Amino acid sequence: MATAATPFLLPKRDFHFFAYPSPPGLQPPIRLRTSSSWTYCGALLPLTSPFPPSFHSWASHTFASPSSLAPRLLPFLAWTHDLLRHAGFHHYWITIRASRPTADFDTPRWHTDDNFFDPLAAPELATGLWKVCTTLSGPGTLFAADGHRARRLLRKVKDEARGRQPEHQCSFIACSTCGDTGGEVRREMAARMQDAGIKIVQSAAGEAVFFRIGGHEGSVHSEPRVGVDRVFVNIVPGRRGDFERLMARWGLEYPRSWSYGVPVVYEEDLVVAIPHVARNDGQQEERTTAIPSMQVTTMPNLDFRR
Repeated sequence: MATAATPFLLPKRDFHFFAYPSPPGLQPPIRLRTSSSWTYCGALLPLTSPFPPSFHSWASHTFASPSSLAPRLLPFLAWTHDLLRHAGFHHYWITIRASRPTADFDTPRWHTDDNFFDPLAAPELATGLWKVCTTLSGPGTLFAADGHRARRLLRKVKDEARGRQPEHQCSFIACSTCGDTGGEVRREMAARMQDAGIKIVQSAAGEAVFFRIGGHEGSVHSEPRVGVDRVFVNIVPGRRGDFERLMARWGLEYPRSWSYGVPVVYEEDLVVAIPHVARNDGQQEERTTAIPSMQVTTMPNLDFRR
């Protein structure tokens, strides 16, 4: 199996499992106090120095034993940083989602992800874009093994649902009609995936998943049944300018970190290394910069549940 430690071409298929080094020794189980998430948008986090204070504050409220997270998270991030650098990325959006047992996904939510940087664009136009994810504890994400058949089936189910609402045009984010249609698509897609006999595969512990997005080439996937505590990590690679524009649309500074589902706190300035900054002579260098006034704020519950 290919690893990110040596140069390689990104997988051509819509998803691919990669094994990354497991943490040494027997790790204590992860137990959660509550369901919550922590998000950071900025340069690749330095793994040899402390994470932002917001991370530790979030972890202390979320995990029964906060120290149980790092031994599982750091090997995945080291592998992912290597992959992103090989692909030419030095900035990302990372979300760690901790979930207590729930029945929310007893019915699978088969879907493809939209363009993170332009959510209003037609899904079919999202090509060449991808994410990386892993599950640090609990059941892994489900993927349709035959992406072509699954995407064709998903388009058909969506078109049929839209056809039953021909007069509906929506510009409201909390539209009840869209919610009803989404629920209908979810139930119908779950039934038809089963009827079609499309093979389902599930990521395992110690596996990272590379997966493409968009209706044209994206991986059809779903959250699993969540009957135990689950910790899921989602990473969106990107360019600094793309993230700056994205954050500016919400009136936020870049870089930034925040949490959802835990009390609001404020943190001290954070100093990180911004890798591979171009110099005037065309060479590369690492530059250390201060990130002022980063805050943990309660934000909209952005959908990184996979």
